[in-house]
Parts: sequence; C-alpha cells; structure tokens
Amino acid sequence: MATVRIITAMTIDGFLPDADNPRMRWLMTDAKGFRHWHDIGTYTLQADYPVLDLVCDKDSTDKSCIYTAEVSDLDGMELMTRLFRYNIIDELVIHILPEIAGTGTHIFQNGVPSGWILSKSSRLKNGICRNIYRRKAR
Repeated sequence: MATVRIITAMTIDGFLPDADNPRMRWLMTDAKGFRHWHDIGTYTLQADYPVLDLVCDKDSTDKSCIYTAEVSDLDGMELMTRLFRYNIIDELVIHILPEIAGTGTHIFQNGVPSGWILSKSSRLKNGICRNIYRRKAR
C-alpha cells in the first residue's frame, strides 16, 4: 500500500505563512525544505488531483510509492481537506516557523479529528522546526 504524505508550513499559532515570508520562501526553494520531500516522493499530487482515484490507487500500489501533497496556499489546503475527508493521509511533515501571525488562514481549519504520533523532530535553518507525524494505528 502506498503512502500519502502532506508537506506544509505554519506559524506557531497555526496559520499558513504568506508566500512572501522570507522563511516560507526558503522552505519553498532550499534543498532541505519542500524540495527534499518532492525529490524523495514518487508522485506530486496537484490541487486538482481526483482524490477518489487516489483512494483506489493507494491500496493497489506498492508500499515504496509515496504520493506527496504540498500545502503552501489555499489550493493546497483544499486538496488536504479532501485527503482528510477520505482518511488517506499517512504522514504529515509540518514545518513550524518561529513566528506568530495572529491572523490569516488556519492550516487545519477543515481537518478531521484523528490521532498522530510524532516520529521525528529536527531544527532547520532560521529556527524552523520540522516535525514528522505518522498516523496512529487505526
């Protein structure tokens, strides 16, 4: 069975960083940021990817296959909402920027209650913390 991975970034208070935020730009372009996850993934899920097709494909695809969805804008958030709705996300890679936004778009505003286990945490440049969560056994 394939893995479905979400990569995203948020401020300490849970908001999606602006695209022009210097730390967000770093994450989007640096080899240790989002590019790393795209490079090690098998497929990148675009915002308009038909999630029902993924539900069918996931179970019949080899476990070495990794579908990666990037959540860095509203389109990505819509895709993540659909993936949560079908309960097919296996891994969350969340980059926490050491900032408080105070306002904006809350990253998990449409999330479905679920359990996750922290599997790895590391500090990157600029004080960014990367946490990798895996779905709790069902």
